[in-house]
Order: sequence, then C-alpha cells, then structure tokens
Amino acid sequence: MKKKIAIFNGLYLPHLGGVETYTFNLATELVNQGHEVIIVTTNLDNLEDYIKDKISVFRLPVYNLFKNRYPILKKNKKFRLLMSKLQDEKFDYILCNTRYYSTSRLAAKFAKKNHLPIICIDHSSGHLSVNNKILDFFGAIYEHFITFFLKKKITDFYGVSKRTNEWIKHFKIEAIGVFYNSIDKKEYLEYKNKKNKMDFGNKTVLCYAGRIIKEKGLFNLLDAFSILEKEYDNIVLVIAGDGSCLKELKEKYKSNNIYYLGKVGHDEVMKLFNISDIFIHPSMYPEGLPTVILEAGLMKNAVLATNRGGTKEVINKKTGIIIEENIESIVKNVKILLNDNKIMERYKENIHKEVIKNFTWDINAKKVIEAFERKVKDEK
Repeated sequence: MKKKIAIFNGLYLPHLGGVETYTFNLATELVNQGHEVIIVTTNLDNLEDYIKDKISVFRLPVYNLFKNRYPILKKNKKFRLLMSKLQDEKFDYILCNTRYYSTSRLAAKFAKKNHLPIICIDHSSGHLSVNNKILDFFGAIYEHFITFFLKKKITDFYGVSKRTNEWIKHFKIEAIGVFYNSIDKKEYLEYKNKKNKMDFGNKTVLCYAGRIIKEKGLFNLLDAFSILEKEYDNIVLVIAGDGSCLKELKEKYKSNNIYYLGKVGHDEVMKLFNISDIFIHPSMYPEGLPTVILEAGLMKNAVLATNRGGTKEVINKKTGIIIEENIESIVKNVKILLNDNKIMERYKENIHKEVIKNFTWDINAKKVIEAFERKVKDEK
C-alpha cells in the first residue's frame, strides 16, 4: 500500500556527505517501490524548493552561523509558511536522520502534534569532533542534552551499522535494528563502461571521495602519497570533493601526480571509481557506515579504510584492508597492493561480491517500511 513519508534531514544535496547520500538513495528506492517522499531539510545556499525524480524537497531557513556543520533553524515568516504547507500534507510516517540536528527535534514535535509514527536513524559511532578539545567537550555535553530530550518524543531508534547501535548505548538508547547504508546494485552495470574524462594510461589510480575536512584524514593521505610517489613512478592520486581544507591541501601538496576535482556530483564520482584501482578512506571522523566505501567496492576498487563506524562490517581479511589512522599504515598497506597485483585484484572482486550480496537499497527500503508497519501495529 502506498505511503507518504516525510524524511527530516539536517543537510541534504547538493551538500555532499554520507547522510545526504544515504537519504537521497533511500528516498529514491522508496519512490521506486511506490511510496511518496518529501525531504524536509535546511536551506544553506538560498536554493528553491523543488520536485526532482518524484522527490519533493522543502528547505527551511537557517542562520549563517555554523550552517555548513550544524545548521540552526531560523523560525521566521518563511519557516512558518513552509511548516504550514507541511501541515497540509497527509503523512503516514515520519523519519529523521541523526539525533543531534535541529531538524530531528522539529520532526519529533511534528510527529507528536499530528499523532504520526516516527523513527530516528542514527549515523554516528562517536561524539562529533572539530579537532578542538574545548569545542569538542562542550559539543559532547550538548549532544547528551539534545539526545535526552529527543528520547522523550522518539522511542524507535535504528543505526546504519552494528557499530552505531553499540555507540548509542552511550546515550542509554537500545536500538531496534540496523538499516545499513547501501547501494543500488544496478549502478555497476550503468557505470562499468563509463569513464571519467581523465586518462591516466597504464598508471595505477588511487582515489578519495568525500568531504575535504581535517577529520577525514586527508593530511595523512597526502603525506603518505608524497612518500609513495618518490618510490613508484606509475601512480596518481585523485581527490574528489569540497570542504574547508581544500585550499590548504592544494597549497601544501603540489604535484603533477595529484589531481583535485573539487565539488563533483554522484555521476562523476562513480565514473572516477570505475577508472580507479585503490580507494583510500583514512577517516578519523565518527562515521556511521561510509557510503563511498560501498560505492568504491561496487565498482571494484581495492579498499583501504580506517576502523570507523561500520567499516569492519564490510571490510575484512577477504574484502579489503583496515588501516591505522597514521601515515605509516597508509604507506605500508598501499605498498602491499602495488607490489602484488594478484592481491589487489582479489580484493577488488571480493568486495564487489560482498556489496552486491548484503548492502543494497531494495532490501533496506523494504525493511524501513516493515519497521513502520510493526510500529503502527504495536501501538494499536
């Protein structure tokens, strides 16, 4: 039976991030399965509300302060107008992503006011960090504070990985289950014959895609590559994404073997993965389950990743390499792949099979609807 679902997100596309991509893919699959979806998010760049791919997007006004990391809702006339429009929609289910965004509080209030079932999906595996001990300390206090009040209005929590569910026990939350971050398996057939416009000949392509912020471990990656390119003359590194550290990286690491793509769309990222050999995810961020690991694995990249979030639920001894959060570990493990093509090819094939088997959106979207149906049944 067709359902109308509102998904509340702190951030959404074109802002690039794991939660944003997760939401887009989940919403797309829900629509494919016959449901109606409206995304309720924040307006970072004065964008217009729109309907695209049968998904409606409502963008709420925010203050300029911290808007790219933690947008604060600006409850002005436009806010009230948009909320009035939402009130006129006849929703069946409310879903919010992440505990700590103001949009999750808004979702909880909206659901309670309209007597609607609500589920919260958490995407973290640790306290948020901006690499500042003082700000991180107060940020952790705030996270506990907001979670305490959110638990009063939301009882059903899920994680994007088992690691996430273990983490939120820290807030005395017992998650009901896991809605894994996933991929659309049809994208392999769509992109396997498409190439990024760059041509590196027979060189081995290393890559990273995602937000360009310090917590993602990019400085470790670039330092490691600076060491590797002195020993190997047939490698290049491609960095796709935008963020606060991009300018600094460009200025500090200048090499004919390093390519900075800046902000690119999903299509270009998938084309990049199709021509790359090794994907490196050196994150030091409290991840949930990084989408890019699944996408790179789908496109048959050998994956090296730090043990953040649910990464170990995808990467094991057969499917890739877990690296430590330092330069030496990146160098050591990239060398293993560069020195033995058979090992690299085995990882490429094994992670592709693992992603196809266990991490697809068609399965995940059905699980979300089933969870709402159980909730409604239990509350009767």
